Amino acid sequence: MDHQFHTKRIPAKDLESTEELRPLWEFANFAFAHSLQHYPEMGLSEGKRFEQPTDFTEEMGVDGVTFITYASSSLDDSGVATIVATAGCKPWSSALKLDERVKRMREEREAREKGTANAPERVHAGFYTKEHEDQLLKQIEELGPTDDSQAQDGVPRWEVMTVCVHPDWQKQGLADKLLEKVAEEVSTKVRSSGKGPPFKLMVRTMKEINEKYWRNKGFQPVGQKFFAPGTFGSPTGFHIVDLSRDHRTD
Repeated sequence: MDHQFHTKRIPAKDLESTEELRPLWEFANFAFAHSLQHYPEMGLSEGKRFEQPTDFTEEMGVDGVTFITYASSSLDDSGVATIVATAGCKPWSSALKLDERVKRMREEREAREKGTANAPERVHAGFYTKEHEDQLLKQIEELGPTDDSQAQDGVPRWEVMTVCVHPDWQKQGLADKLLEKVAEEVSTKVRSSGKGPPFKLMVRTMKEINEKYWRNKGFQPVGQKFFAPGTFGSPTGFHIVDLSRDHRTD
């Protein structure tokens, strides 16, 4: 079958008000969970990448942009073209902190302790249980930048994030095409800001699972942090690695 693909660009500030947010959230969680099935030893085979749809938009921030690729030949039960791939980008932050999530977790914990009626009883996204919450909060708050020296050269940096391709649609170049769109998006933003011509695309990912993939895309590691066993429920612990690839706008 000759598949026809089309890609839609949505600024993060508009995403929450569109019909695409919930199916995009479901798709990202599905694709991420599927990728973890190949690494059962990591102990991360359960849970969600994003706990709720608004987590997706919060992580992208106000300046982020997401791209969604649809296959016209693949329709859902409503006859709508299904999502087969996605990727996004946002301005890079070198600090490995999850400030907003930590703030929300602390507020919810305080509400539970005070017996507030509307305090949610839930396990936050990240594959950890409530037993790991104390350890996780402490570790997140102690984390610093992975490669702060790299951020002192004045070169604009944008993070490539939430790159997902449905397993049934892999090996068709969809991720590469989305990365091209991300690079074009960043190039346009860098030129318009007057901060060009060079810029860097950055990736933050789990080393044990995805580093080889991104190295094959031309990204090179610039720093990493180790998360001890028990973090996110992992019995082995894992590394979060930052990778970088140079680009020019001309």
